[in-house]
Amino acid sequence: MPAKKDNTETTIDHHDDLQTRLSFLQFSQQDEEHLKALSEVFAPHIPDIVHSFYQHLQGFEATASLLTDELITARLLDAQRHYLERLTEGNYDQQYAAERSQIGHTHNRIGLAPKWYIGTYNLYIHLLIPLICQAYHDEPERAQNAILALMKVLMLDMQLAIDAYIERQQLEAQIIQSERFAAIGQLAARVAHELRNPLSSVELNLDLLADEVADGPEMDVAEANDLLKSIHNEVERLANIVSEYLVFARLPRFEFEHESLNTIIQTFCDFIEPQLEQAQIMFSIELAANLPFTLLDAEQIQCVLHNLLKNAIEAMPSGGEFSIRTSVESSRIVLRISDTGVGIPSRDQKRIFDPFFTTRKGGTGLGLSLVGEIIKHHQGTILCQSVVNQ
Repeated sequence: MPAKKDNTETTIDHHDDLQTRLSFLQFSQQDEEHLKALSEVFAPHIPDIVHSFYQHLQGFEATASLLTDELITARLLDAQRHYLERLTEGNYDQQYAAERSQIGHTHNRIGLAPKWYIGTYNLYIHLLIPLICQAYHDEPERAQNAILALMKVLMLDMQLAIDAYIERQQLEAQIIQSERFAAIGQLAARVAHELRNPLSSVELNLDLLADEVADGPEMDVAEANDLLKSIHNEVERLANIVSEYLVFARLPRFEFEHESLNTIIQTFCDFIEPQLEQAQIMFSIELAANLPFTLLDAEQIQCVLHNLLKNAIEAMPSGGEFSIRTSVESSRIVLRISDTGVGIPSRDQKRIFDPFFTTRKGGTGLGLSLVGEIIKHHQGTILCQSVVNQ
């Protein structure tokens, strides 16, 4: 059967790839025997090594942020114990490769960038090599061979973890890209529809203006000016629709780094203070002290904040209150933004992030849709809670 043949070929390809990796690293049967012998050398020290690993992560804000949840921390440390034990068990086969690849997928899921977990392998080198030298202090050749075997298997682990990380990133990018192509296709059709009304209005006003001009000296100047103003407003509306559509359609490639959301918010708040003062809006901010670093695109998060502020100001033409809060709830970072605007009817709250949905006259309905897209790319969720006139 064709499906069975495809599965068999995939297994062979993976097997050949692993053998190629081992050959390139010059990993031999003797290396495997050296590693098995190290099992007794490392075993008594594994608890101390795991503790040193934990202490090292705690020393850096970006990695310490992963250890704020006790359950996650316990799982992470248990995974490190298993990793060290498996390192010297032998049988560096397809199952071993699959386990090491899974580590790369896990790193990607929890937001641990390669620069951090590659550094972890360096930490293991610093902790394990002295144990080898101590155990084989009177057998320098054996110590050298054991160290070389250890380095080879660590290099293999690093290869597999990095490849898995890259593969996961590429897969997610492909999924997002295909979704965006579908969304942009729908948007293009919607843009054509949205442009039709202002274009019809411009055409009608131009016809009326032509009639006024045709009257020559008897032309009603005030009426002509009103028509020109209407044309100008509609052209401006057209420009806004096209501009916001282009921003949405050309959403740039995201550049994720371990960032502090609090720092991004503080920078944003320093920038908007004069704008809020001019709009007679009282502003408050409350940032959680224990907020961990996480993978963010700082520029895109700033875009989210600016769009939400723009909506808030438009909802409070006579002034009001605007607040930003951050917290950690059930191991998730939560950002709350609130204002004292007119509110959103419950029937509209599920639609406000849909492209082109707007309740504001002259609005394009793309600002909040862009916000939703950016949050989605950050693997987050966005919710609206509102009561009219409250």
